[in-house]
This record gives sequence, C-alpha cells and structure tokens, in this order.
Amino acid sequence: MILLALTLLVAAAQPAESTPFQEGDAAPEATEAPEADTTVEGVPSLPTYDVQPVGALPEGLRQLVMESRDQSLAQRMDAISATMLDRPHHDDPLGEGMGSDLDPLVRYDMYDCLTFVEEVLALSLAGDPEHAAEVRLDIRYAGSPSYTHRRHFMELQWLPDNLASGWIRDTTADYGDVVQMERTVDEKLWKNWAGRANFAHSDEELPVGPMRLNVLPLEQAIEAAPTLRPGSIIAAVREDRSYKPIWITHVGFVFDGPTESTRTLRHATRMKKSRRVRDHDLVWYLKLLSTYKNWKVAGIAVFEPIDASPRVEQTEG
Repeated sequence: MILLALTLLVAAAQPAESTPFQEGDAAPEATEAPEADTTVEGVPSLPTYDVQPVGALPEGLRQLVMESRDQSLAQRMDAISATMLDRPHHDDPLGEGMGSDLDPLVRYDMYDCLTFVEEVLALSLAGDPEHAAEVRLDIRYAGSPSYTHRRHFMELQWLPDNLASGWIRDTTADYGDVVQMERTVDEKLWKNWAGRANFAHSDEELPVGPMRLNVLPLEQAIEAAPTLRPGSIIAAVREDRSYKPIWITHVGFVFDGPTESTRTLRHATRMKKSRRVRDHDLVWYLKLLSTYKNWKVAGIAVFEPIDASPRVEQTEG
C-alpha cells in the first residue's frame, strides 16, 4: 500500500472542486474581528521550499514527530499542528494522483479543513512517522486509494467509518444535552442536490441510507467551550435542509487557550481575511457561527481521537 501511495504522489494538478465544506455564511462571507485574533506566536514552522513539498515528509516535521512520541496524544497533536500554522487554505488540495482527481495523496504546503485534520491525525496516531501513510489511508479511504473509495461525505462516510474503526469516539454528550439529528439520504436527493455536479461519482456510487448525528446546540456549546478536552475535533453542524445531503460544513481541533479557562480552535479556515491555518478563540468562533443567517448553524459535534499507536507501531524482530 505504501509503495502504491508513493507511486501516485508524483502527479499533481489543480484540485477537483469536490468538497462539501462551506465555511462562512456564503453571502456575505464571514469576516473576522481583529480583537479575536489569537494566532500563536513563536511556534516552529516548516522550512521554506524551493519546490512544492508534495509527497515527502519534511525533515523538520519528521524530527518533531519523533521528539513528541512520549507526550500525550493531545500534546502531540498540538505540537504537530502548530508547525502548519499560516499554511494557505486551498479547497480540496488532495486526490489520488490519477483518475478523477489528479492531486497528490499528501502534501504539506496547503490544506483544507478536512485534509488538515487528517494529516495531523495521521502523524499523531502513527507509531512511527514512516507509517503515517498507512494511518492516513485508513482514515481517508474505505479500501484502496481511489476517488470512489474516498470518504467524501462526513455524515454518511467519514464519521461513521472512523467511529467503527476505532480512530475516534463521539464525546458530544459529555458537554450537555444533545439533539440527535437523523434523516435518510436516497438517490432522488442526490440527483436534485445543487452540489451534485461537483462530484465525479456515478449515481450508483454515491452513498445512501440513514445519517445520524449527536449535536450540542450552539448556546450550550458556547457555555461548555472552556471545558472541551484538548485534542478534540469539533464539527460545525448546520440546520437540516430537506434538499441537502450534508449537515457538517467545517471541522477543526480544540487545544488549550492562553489561559486555563479558554480554548483555541485551530483550523484551516476559508474566511476571506484568513484563508490559511489559523488559531482563533473558540468562544469567539462559536459566537460567530450564531450570526449566520443564510444557512443557520444548529450546533457542534465533538469527537476525540483514540491513541492507537500500539496498533500501528512497528516492532523489531
């Protein structure tokens, strides 16, 4: 599998715009309050590259992954993701190097919100950075790395599959009374969805069936924000609309804030004044979500990665 991944990495092209993520309120796009800027200063950064860093793990990042192996999972995730701060946001920067999406399987010069989450998880959960590719592929694909095996849709594919595989667990209910969203997606809904043309699947290849999600309403989420455990993944969940097969439009990580009573959201944001990997005060961001009018935010879902390093760590002999 690793050999196949390395073979496919050599091809790169403009990304296929096949992402269901839509951060912001669409019209007008969300803007930032300068006083809410909590970008971390003095964090390590990746080297400047003369060529696109497609495929190979940068040596500075490899060293950091090795040095953080004895830390807790949340600490490893914090340190590894901090090296990616200020990297540009780009919609759907990854693909399979062939077929419907010619973008590479991995790159370190740009991210969207999901590829940022996937890469941090891969590097943090692998027993050794040499095996991060195996973790990444297992998180991102249901089978061999191909466009139709990719887990494009959070509610129907990415979340249920990774919950079942044991990479993450749903902790939303730890922070308050949740509302369970539930609905069934069928072929008719896909055909009528305005975003259908962005995906190169045949009608038969699109996922169908029930999707369920525990959601912490936004007001409760704001109240509970200081108690969210560092290393958690949070997903912004929009209100259900009968003509859309998606609810989640953004994901990011929660880490400790500058004080004991604050938390930071680290995410690859497409807000027009950022469009890069940024740190924002979590409460500020949740309050921003409450201002969306065109497609209101119902709340957040929270998931914790499970430290599975013994499963993937290589042993001698």
